[in-house]
Amino acid sequence: MYRNKIVFALLLLILPFICCSNKDDIAPGDDNKHDDDDKDTVYLENRENLQRVKGNSIQIDPLVLYSLEITPQELVSDLKKANITSVHFVVVNKWDGSKDDQIFKPEFLEALEENGIAIWLMLPGNCMYDQLPGEWEMEFVKPYAEASLRFYSFHNNEYVTWQEERVKRVFENYDFAGIGFAESYFPEWRTLYTNGHYGDVSLATRREFTREYLGLDRSALSFDAIRNNTEWYYKWQDFRVEAITDFNRRMKKAVRDANPKALFASWGIAVGSEPLAEIREWYGLDMVEIAKEVRPDLFFIQTSYQDWGDPALPYDYIKNYEHVRKAIQEANPNVKLAVQADIASLSFHNPGVGVRVPDWWLEFIELSTQLGYYTSTSYEYAFSKKQGLWIE
Repeated sequence: MYRNKIVFALLLLILPFICCSNKDDIAPGDDNKHDDDDKDTVYLENRENLQRVKGNSIQIDPLVLYSLEITPQELVSDLKKANITSVHFVVVNKWDGSKDDQIFKPEFLEALEENGIAIWLMLPGNCMYDQLPGEWEMEFVKPYAEASLRFYSFHNNEYVTWQEERVKRVFENYDFAGIGFAESYFPEWRTLYTNGHYGDVSLATRREFTREYLGLDRSALSFDAIRNNTEWYYKWQDFRVEAITDFNRRMKKAVRDANPKALFASWGIAVGSEPLAEIREWYGLDMVEIAKEVRPDLFFIQTSYQDWGDPALPYDYIKNYEHVRKAIQEANPNVKLAVQADIASLSFHNPGVGVRVPDWWLEFIELSTQLGYYTSTSYEYAFSKKQGLWIE
């Protein structure tokens, strides 16, 4: 009996150390990495930037911005009129992440930071107005009409690796609050029935699908053969989805490795009230899977051309996106939802058509907040300013 009491007393002494040892032995940095790997926990190292980007945002093409010949102070004044908390600088060329004062003029970056306005970098995932190696390009069923716009394939490992290295260089030179890759999907909505701008159907992609994905010891299947075989076409959809999910996964890891305090945003898309299954089929974009498996910090739902190209589009059109928002949020309750509108493109390219006056945008912002979006952004400040549509 006496010996049992001694053993019990010793257990009381050492039990607190046993219970706490796993937690206390993990260095702060390791603990954060563990949190990011565990689907049931929340990554904490970038919480400060997450708080900074909450609220109203606007997309800015820096080169179009500089053509306005306004000062950094005038820009800040305009942004404050709309209670902007963050901006997304949009870069659509093959800039590789190196320091470039012509793209990011220091006086503008400094003015934004001094006024507490967080700066995102937004890059297109599937295209740019520049030439990268030709073998990285997508091939469409029919050639794309605009020769200056090049599309690059998520199936090409060298292209994805180039984007990873680009992210690393970005954070070696800039302290952005976060990065997002918009238009990270395969073109394009139901184009097999229209203009044939459907990709990627290149020989390299079809060969990979045939030999590595299907495991067939034969030459590359034609796209017609894939499309007309029900089993192969379903697997083709999975093949495309896996490539885009993996792209998001690799970009998130690149951001985490380069700057653990920065945010990573995945970008999806919605087309009216069209179902998620249709979006998955045509864009290769499984937003529920990305939310579950990649677990981005934020998830932006981009407005499709089918919606923003409608001159009569009402400000409350995002009510049609509720099934998308709810599905993403259910798949990952921790991800912050965001939505993007286009307030200037239609009327800029077609003067007088579909003009979205400031009240339209302000009502859109207010509704997005009511629906539960953490932030909203719109394309684009400089084009809006050129048309005299910015808030006075």
